This record gives sequence, C-alpha cells and structure tokens, in this order.
Amino acid sequence: MPRTNAELTTLLEHRPELAAAPSLDVVERLLARPEPAIPVLLGLDADCHVVSQAVQAAGGATTRERLAAALHDPRGRLGEVLGTLAAHGLLTLDGPSVRSPHRGGLWAHPFGLGRPLRELAGELSAETLKTLVSAHGGRARGRRAELAAEAGRLLADGAAVRARAARLPRQAADLLRTMAGGRPVLESEQVYFGSGVRTHPVQRLVEAGFVVRDGWAYEMPREIGLALRGDGWRPALTGQPGVPVREAGPAADGVGAALRALDLVEALVELATDTPLTELKAGGVGTRELRRAAKALGVTEQEVTLWLDVAHAAALIASDGGERLTGTTLADDWLARSPAARWRVLAAAWHGLPQAATHRVVGCCEGHLDPLPPPYVFECGAGAIRRAVLDTLRTLPEGVGAEASGLMTAVHWRTRAAAESPPAAEPFVTAALREGDLLGLTTDGALTHLGRTYLATPGASGGEPEELAALFPVPALTVTLQNDLTAIVTGLPAPALAAFLGSCADLESRDRASVWRFSERSVRRALDAGADAESLLAGLARHSAKDVPQALRYLVTDTARKHGTLKVAAAPSVVIAADAVTLTGLCRAKSLRKLALQQVAPTVALSARPPEETLRLLREAGQAPVALAPDGTIRAEPARRPRLTVDAEPAPDPAATAAAMLKGTATSGTAEALALAAMTGELVVIVSQRREHYMDDLAIAGDAITGYCHDCDRGHTFDRARVTRAYLP
Repeated sequence: MPRTNAELTTLLEHRPELAAAPSLDVVERLLARPEPAIPVLLGLDADCHVVSQAVQAAGGATTRERLAAALHDPRGRLGEVLGTLAAHGLLTLDGPSVRSPHRGGLWAHPFGLGRPLRELAGELSAETLKTLVSAHGGRARGRRAELAAEAGRLLADGAAVRARAARLPRQAADLLRTMAGGRPVLESEQVYFGSGVRTHPVQRLVEAGFVVRDGWAYEMPREIGLALRGDGWRPALTGQPGVPVREAGPAADGVGAALRALDLVEALVELATDTPLTELKAGGVGTRELRRAAKALGVTEQEVTLWLDVAHAAALIASDGGERLTGTTLADDWLARSPAARWRVLAAAWHGLPQAATHRVVGCCEGHLDPLPPPYVFECGAGAIRRAVLDTLRTLPEGVGAEASGLMTAVHWRTRAAAESPPAAEPFVTAALREGDLLGLTTDGALTHLGRTYLATPGASGGEPEELAALFPVPALTVTLQNDLTAIVTGLPAPALAAFLGSCADLESRDRASVWRFSERSVRRALDAGADAESLLAGLARHSAKDVPQALRYLVTDTARKHGTLKVAAAPSVVIAADAVTLTGLCRAKSLRKLALQQVAPTVALSARPPEETLRLLREAGQAPVALAPDGTIRAEPARRPRLTVDAEPAPDPAATAAAMLKGTATSGTAEALALAAMTGELVVIVSQRREHYMDDLAIAGDAITGYCHDCDRGHTFDRARVTRAYLP
C-alpha cells in the first residue's frame, strides 16, 4: 500500500484508472479487488507472472530471501520484478517482507499446481486420506490430522513417487502427465462425459494415490505435482528471450518520416474540414471515402487508415453527429505548436491505440479476421503487441534490426496478448513495424533516434522535451518570394509563417523545401477573409527575406482593385454591381443560368439562389464578389469552414492527484462503487434526487460524473455532491 506522495504518484502513473478514487482509503480497497488487478498483471511480462505466482504459492506473504530461494534467477532479476509489481499495486514491499493485497490470489493454480495437502486435508474424508496413504506404502491409521501428516511425509520422497508413476498403465500415465503439466483439476463432468467413472483413467489415479476427489472435482495435490517435476525443480526468471538480429546499418534519425507524417495528417484534417468524410450507418469510413482520402493525400488506402486512426485518436478529427468526420478546434491548437510537439501528439496517439491501424481485425480466432472500417477503436491484442515490439526493439543495440518473425518469442514473453490472438499475432507485429516506419519511430526493423528518444522521454503527449525538439530542424521564419509568383521556404516553416502563406497562397509541394504559389484565386481568398492589399503586402514584406517582387505586388493590387466590384446581399440574394455593363453581361452569361438573374435596376439584380451559393457560382465564373452584412457593410468570410468544437481533455497530473488523495477522508461505499465502476466500466446504480439510475461507461472528472444511463437511454451527467448513494448491483 503506498504511504508517501512519491509512492502514490508512481502508482497513479502506472494505474491511471485509480485516479477516480477520492482518498487513500478507497485506493487501498480497490487495490485489494482482483477484478481490476488481473488485466494489469496480464499486461506485464512473464517474469512478473512467475513472481506473482510464487508469492501466491507462499500464501500471499513471504520475504525476499524466501522468494530468492524458491526461484531460479540466473540474471538477478528478482529485485527489478518486485519493483515493477509494487509500482503497479500488485505487491506491497516493506523492507524484506513481500505481501500480496489479494487474499485469494490472482491465479487459479499457481505454476499449474494444485492445492497443498494442508489445504485439502480439511475437505477430504478420512477414507480418502487412507487411500492416499496406503497407495504410497504408508500405514493408514489414526485421525485425519495424523493421516494428512503421514501422507505429507510419504509424498516428500519424490523418487518414490516417480517410481510408482512409472508403473501406471499408459492411459493413466498420459492423464497424469497432463495434470502434472499444468491442469491439476479435472471436473466431474469431464469424467462422466463419454465414459463410466469406474473405467476412466482418473479413477486409476485415485486408486494409485496420485489424485484425490474433492466433491465434484478430481485434484492432484501440490506435493505430487512437485515430485513429478523432479527434485530441485524451481520456477525460473528468464528475462527477455534472445532476438535474432541482422545488420541494419547506421541508425536513422526518423525525422524525414516524421515530417511527412505531420504533412499528411495536416492534409487529412483540412480535407475533412473542407469536405467531411461520410460515415457508414454502422460506423466508420467506407471504401469509397477511403479511396477519396487516399487519392487526395497521394497515399495508399492502407496508409490512409493509419492517419485516420491517429488523427481520430488525437481528436484532430471527430464525428459530426454520427454522420460525417470533420476537423476539430483542437486541430488549430495542434497546428500552432512546434513540429516536435505536434509529432509527439501523433506518436502518443498511435502508441495508445488498442487496435492495429493497418490490420484492423479482432484476431482472437479465424472467425474474427474481417477488417473493420476506420477510425473507431475496438479492443484486441494489437495495442499490447505494438508496445511489446517497441519495448523489445529498445533492448537491441543500435545498428541491428529484427524481422517480425524473429520478434515473436520476445513478444510472447512480454505480453499474453500474443497467445490470446494467435491468428493475428504475427500480422500485428508486422503492422507495428510498418506503422512505426511511417511515423518515424522505426526503420528496417530497428528504432530510429527519434523512436529511442520518444520512448525514453517521460511526460504528457503535448509537451516538448528538449531532447525531442533538438532532433527536428529549426522552423524557418522567412520565405523567399520569386518573380514567377512562387514562395520557397527552406526546411519546415514556422506555424505563423505556414498560417500566413496558407491564407494567401496554395501549397504546391513540400519536401526539404516547401513551394507555395500565389494566384488571383489565392489572393482573393485572403481578401474574402477580411484582408486588404495594404495588410497583405505588409505581411509579405515582414516574412520575406528580400523585397517583394514587382509581379507579386501587381497581382495583389490588381486583385484587390477588382475585389468587391460585385456585392451579394440576401433577398434570397441581391447582386449589386459597380457598373451597369458588368451586371448586364452577368445576366446574359450562360454559365450563370442557375442563378436566374433578373436585373431590377441598372446595377442591381435579384438571384434565385441563396447568398452562399450565389457567391460560389459567381466565383467559379471568374468574378470577385463580396458578401454584405445586414447593415450593408462588407462581411469578411472565414478562410476555412468552422471546425467542430471539441474540448481538450486536461492532461493527467499524477502528483497533484496523489496530493489530493492523501488529503481526502472519504471512505464510503459510494465512493468505492463509483471509483470501481469508472475503472472497470461495469454497471453501477447511482441514486440522485430519490431516483435510481443504472449507469455504465462511467467517467469521473473532478466533481462531474458522466456515463450512459439505461433508465434515460442517453448520456447523463451528475454533480458528485448530488449523488446520495451508489452501489454495484
């Protein structure tokens, strides 16, 4: 149990779901519950599983010295593993003592062994114990306690137990090996199904004293399992298995791929803002929209699924009412950051995805290998496998790489997800390497400098550690303006420069240098947004490394002179021209027949279309109209369609949360029920204003409790102060 702020902070860093607990007392009770602890343990490596089972086999409390004697630890990993388990709240370390907070333990059968005789003896009849003693050559006399002691003495002779096992019939011997190898309990229904109990091999094992019947199950005592495994058998801490490697050459920095990723995600966000991606009725983006997005970005459909998943996970795009995916207001904040900070947001979003973006299958069995449309998340083992791949590559020296097949043994050691997703485990590893290459974290089966720095840098995803920022080129603050109406930015443009150029020019290409082109249309776009010729030329002079070329000055001033010669008001729309000749030509133009313009005065015509459509069609015909506000002034138009408003989630602060918990005094069952429901997502009943609400998918942020209410059939938010009671049904 953590007692100091530092210990509690470390726990919350590894178990952020515990942040919903209001006090240290509730944290302690939550840590004692096995339900939330089991997935945490299964997310750790195989050596953590071995130590956890050893502590449980010792009764839940032992010492470091006894653990060291019970385990084979040639690499001296015990101390590190104990620290990992304690940091995740799975063990409590107090000097030399080691205790588990889970009274019943987290393993049904530690090391695949049955219960010891001292536990079984209280449930077995005297006749069963006599059979066990007699079968191993002992004198079956006395009471149950004496019989149990005699049985323990006989089973301590491992050589004699193995000798008797060697004389068993073949079928009984096969079953004995199965039970001793990790399945120490055989349920009665398994015995009765397909055979009579008297002829089943398990009955022969009962008569031979290798198995005892406990109610409706047959169980092999732990002493027999240990004897059959041989004298001196001890569970081993192995460390990560070796990984076959090959020369990969000098380590790449990964910055080129990272900059390309930034460009593609930015292009995807702008595409989704300008022309939102239509969602399928069942959710996700279908093949047709994927192809459109892939063509617009100039990438494959497989790659565009990665950028969709990453942008959605980073909340740069979101669903607009469940019908379309569009850019969000968080994208504007993201674009204003430095390249290193922007890339770190993408890397963190990808690192935390539960699915494989480029192999979107559940993968638990052959029947779940159909790809699911992006970008929505679903639970599978791909996320754990991805993180295991990166952690494995981190252990390899620079200059060597590994194939996906060569990583499998180490991945199996690091996470059970590989065993739980057998049909897709290796494709998930391949997907992790493929996606890591596209993001700049990996190349040729090895971590890049960028990847190693990211994995070694703690902190929130939105930060900008100096080590990471140093790998990216310094953003350019100036632009070179050319006589051919192009602008060249060497390297990566600073956010302010990129925003200015994006407002009045069109991006043509971006590699080691960015090329932007000015045109009458791009300049008119800036004027439509409220700029004028003077402010545009001043901005160009401010950002330019030399004088603004004469050709560009003429373009800006000529476009500004024509800008606003037509004005569009609402009635449904009114077109007002600067001169009668221009308006007469527009009324006769075949390209504007959709407007059905009717000239009602020398310089005024009525349009049959709304103002926005009238503006669009006039601009497509090469005109430069402006919109009028209701008061008759020119209305500036936003450069982009408004983003979908999305609130940024506050970055977790484990230290601040830990300090608040240490001050908390709440110890009620209500607080515990709310915290547990927030951790597990299970159903909880909340009583507020004398009404019961059956809630799941609970989230707690400060004093606000949100979740899905089955009574209201919608999302519901409660003020914690108004919750009179909460309990798990």
